[in-house]
Amino acid sequence: MEECNMQPELPVNPTSISKKLVHNVYFSLVLRTVLFLIAGLIFTGILALQGSEQPFHDAEKWWPFQVIAANLFTYFIIKGFLKKEGLSYKSLFQSPKDKNRKTVREYVILFLAAIIGGAVPLYLFSYLLLGAIPPPDTHFQALPVGYAVIALILFPLSNALVETPTYIGYALPRLQKVTGRMYTPILIAGFFLALQHIFLPIVLEADYMLWRLFSFIPLAIILGIFYTKTKRLRPIVIIHFIIDLQLVSQMFMNSI
Repeated sequence: MEECNMQPELPVNPTSISKKLVHNVYFSLVLRTVLFLIAGLIFTGILALQGSEQPFHDAEKWWPFQVIAANLFTYFIIKGFLKKEGLSYKSLFQSPKDKNRKTVREYVILFLAAIIGGAVPLYLFSYLLLGAIPPPDTHFQALPVGYAVIALILFPLSNALVETPTYIGYALPRLQKVTGRMYTPILIAGFFLALQHIFLPIVLEADYMLWRLFSFIPLAIILGIFYTKTKRLRPIVIIHFIIDLQLVSQMFMNSI
């Protein structure tokens, strides 16, 4: 049995773990996958009602708004879970007292690890699963300019403040506490962080969905390890924002 040699430093009250908390933790792992699916189906349904002959295909370009909608609901749900623990959403971003120690080095290491762990798998699994390099340009389809501006602003900001805080800041340390293990929860949280991407956007092709899943697992595990070692969520949020901004900027440029 994998033993946890050190107790995870959790932003939770030192009380016994209730069944309700356990349920909330596991619910948080599947929450965004379900929300992405629901939001995608809503966009698809709207386009079908408007007469689109390929509603799933036409809905693909609206993926930033799938994320924005999911982020809004996720924020209020996780905030509610934290409130029941006597905590605020802001508590997820608290750092150890030695927060200035090795800060620059940590940002550099995390940035390089995120670039390698994020970019390489996208191309590798695209080649292995889809037989093509570069990967599909699904996320770079043009939107009407007004909507592209909204996406450029709200997508990277809301996603950075909600996505990794949900999986890495909220679920991961509580999984470590619930299971008494340190590293298995990193794999669990990382898998579900990656899983949500299979419906972003909804492309009903097995190879495409597997590509989306496997491409994000390495980066998700890297983020989990970083947080477990440092107990710092802010660097993850900032690096996440930069990467997402770069992604949506390409879509924005195609829209103007």
